[in-house]
Amino acid sequence: MNRFVIVGVLLLTTATSFAERATAERYFRAGAKAYASQNFVAAAANFDEAYRSEPMPEIAFSGAQAYRRLYHIDPKIDHVKRAIELYRAYLDKVKTGGRVGDAADNLAEMQRELDKLKAAGVTSSGSATARTRLGISVTLADQRTGESAALTEVGDATGDVTRGLAATIDGTAVEPFALVEVEAKEHVIKVVAEGYFPVEKRTVAVENQSALVEIELAPRPAIVKVMTEGGARISVDGRPVATSPSAPLELAAGKHLLTVLHRGREPFGREITVGRGEQVTVAAPLVNTGRRRAVPWLLGGAGLLAAGAVTTGILATVHDGDATTLRDQLDAGNRPPSDGDRYEAEVRTRDRYVTATWVIGGAAVTVGAVGVLLFLFDHPSTEGVQLTPMVGTSTGLSLGGSF
Repeated sequence: MNRFVIVGVLLLTTATSFAERATAERYFRAGAKAYASQNFVAAAANFDEAYRSEPMPEIAFSGAQAYRRLYHIDPKIDHVKRAIELYRAYLDKVKTGGRVGDAADNLAEMQRELDKLKAAGVTSSGSATARTRLGISVTLADQRTGESAALTEVGDATGDVTRGLAATIDGTAVEPFALVEVEAKEHVIKVVAEGYFPVEKRTVAVENQSALVEIELAPRPAIVKVMTEGGARISVDGRPVATSPSAPLELAAGKHLLTVLHRGREPFGREITVGRGEQVTVAAPLVNTGRRRAVPWLLGGAGLLAAGAVTTGILATVHDGDATTLRDQLDAGNRPPSDGDRYEAEVRTRDRYVTATWVIGGAAVTVGAVGVLLFLFDHPSTEGVQLTPMVGTSTGLSLGGSF
């Protein structure tokens, strides 16, 4: 029985440890994002919550960094004291490697600042009491790959800020990632950002507890309208997506290769770069292929040859009629010898026109058939085409090739 109790205690302890680690990671991610956006008040508060759940040296160093940067903006003795406390906690656990050098240097700096404040008679504002707080941690769905799985000490703030990022609690604007005091009740949280779909979420704040509400923003697709001939096949990144005329395309932000194919037309292609929620119109003029340009000439030539064959055929018929008349007269007798010579001349002329009719008619059929086949089987594709730089002010690539 005691064995089962021990196993149960171990399982409970392990589950509690995992839960605390997950909580620490949530607050640490929020603190790192706030630090990157140079919101050091929010960064320090989130790192404190993370350290409270899991006192890891990486979290201690990050929290110390946030309090040090916050002290330079708001020189309160409490900030410098907390920075010193966290730097010492880091150095107690990390003796070599990591950010030991930075921690030692920054600790010495903060100690000098503390000595100055004490000499000036500055005193602490006292210990903080438990408060009911909510924080909003914003994650961008299309940038999650940039987050590392391991918790690492934060470096210098990058200043990267998502354009148009704004958050409200019950309609009141709040700083994203900052822990703000609220009443212990249900609250409505709303987050918006430029190029992303807004998110609204309800949560309940618990008395004297801090909670971090995670919000993930999904990016708006770019809207791309392709202006081209009807019946053209439109592909994006090698994947067929529509046949013109079509509704505007919805594309993820970034670079895409847009291609337009139409029977009898040279392929059109362009590399486009679109942003989240951006609306773009791409004009895709199509040019006849060499085959299609040759078709009218071939069919016209076939027509001329056919007219020539008809003409020679008519002449052959006329001479055949004359030869038949002379033959009938010769069969009737009492005709001069010259009629026999005339008959033989008419037969030879008839035969020459018959031969010409067959040759010219055959040529007309052949040329016409080639023209029809070129028309029917002129289906360009992007296989084997080479990308060549576009000429102009816009960036991108155009497709060119032969088929």
